[in-house]
Amino acid sequence: MRMPVLLVCVCLATGCASLQPIEETALSEGIPERWTSETVLNELPIAADFLELVDAESLRELVHEALENNPDLGATAKRLAAQEYLLGLTRAPMRPRVQGGLNSDRNDLDTGAYNNHRATIGVSWELDLWGRLADEHAAGRGAYLAAERDWQRARDALAARVIQTWIEQVTFRRAVTIENERVEVLRKVELLLTERYRDGTGNLDELSSARSRREIAKADLALQQAALNESVRRLELLVGRFPEGKLVSSEGLPIVRTAVANVPVETLKNRPDVQAAFARVESAQRAARSAKKEALPSLRFSGDIFREGAQLSSLGGVANQWSLLGSLFQPLFEGGRIQSVSRARISEVEAVLLDLRSVVLQAFKEVEDVMDVEKSLRAQAEALTVAAEDSELSSRYYEDRYRKGLDSLQSMLIAKEQEMAVKLRLNDVRGRTLINRVNLALTLGTSVKTGDIL
Repeated sequence: MRMPVLLVCVCLATGCASLQPIEETALSEGIPERWTSETVLNELPIAADFLELVDAESLRELVHEALENNPDLGATAKRLAAQEYLLGLTRAPMRPRVQGGLNSDRNDLDTGAYNNHRATIGVSWELDLWGRLADEHAAGRGAYLAAERDWQRARDALAARVIQTWIEQVTFRRAVTIENERVEVLRKVELLLTERYRDGTGNLDELSSARSRREIAKADLALQQAALNESVRRLELLVGRFPEGKLVSSEGLPIVRTAVANVPVETLKNRPDVQAAFARVESAQRAARSAKKEALPSLRFSGDIFREGAQLSSLGGVANQWSLLGSLFQPLFEGGRIQSVSRARISEVEAVLLDLRSVVLQAFKEVEDVMDVEKSLRAQAEALTVAAEDSELSSRYYEDRYRKGLDSLQSMLIAKEQEMAVKLRLNDVRGRTLINRVNLALTLGTSVKTGDIL
């Protein structure tokens, strides 16, 4: 009796000595305390939720519609739900297994033939001595949490695309209005020159030039209209509607609040993609520990409660019998399977650690980029606002001089073209500023907090 007990104690001591604690995964050292491209956003209202970014209630309702009806996001949510169900497969080996059975046999002997019926309830259970089964479950749980964070990131990205496409649609609609104004101005100029040419007071070169400018303006208008139509259909697809081109946004650009600009470490903690990378590291580490523990002994228990009788009808009156078995298994030789799997799992840990570093660096780049773009767009908007005011004054000045016969038609048309060009650029910059502000919220880890939609 002493020898089996001694063997068990030696196996337990060897197993405990071979286990290493999981190293805690932390953010890389050297993270800056502040952003290098930090921009001034203090004068803007702050939003802590994606749906608080915009002031338009119709736009917020559209984001809700997209979160509920977008087919791609819905498919991702269903796969996430399926993965949660399958997570139970990693929990099942930690629990006892109970099985029922009924066996019947007939034996023919020299003394005669007889029947034997046996009803059995069997219970088996592996004692998780080293936490191997717990590690397998933790690895599956980490993979599920990573997928959940990926789904959250997809949800945030969808909300951002809906808001940005709405802003883009408004920008295109305003551009179409400006192009229509430009075409109308050139049409009036062409009519005026046509009358002068017929009266003999104008020349053909001026008329041809005006007609050419109007046709170019019509081509630009068609281009802007096509872009607007495409943007409308894209927005309809995002919210899960048939792309009929009927979803009309408002005429004015919405107010887009700025996200909370935390310090870099807090920003990384808020980003779902960084959280997903951490979860994958934890999952890989747990899987590596589980693979290593395959070489350790395992202790399993099994038992049966059964009744036997010559007739099925007699089993109800027969006394219960039972048997209990405890087994200790130690892998000795499996052709290198355990070592190969363990080394593969360790390599996977090293790979996901590098993935985590890549995600962190990419997160830093995204924040720095959008902050830098914010400063650039602000500078452009300020300059173009002044230019728009000056070009409008210049256009009126040359139009007045042309009517008084003090300047040429060419000078007036150049001033008009300059006014329209500046208006188009300013409209584009204002739209891109708001779109970039939504990007800023996304990169800073601002999320949609409307509850899980599964």
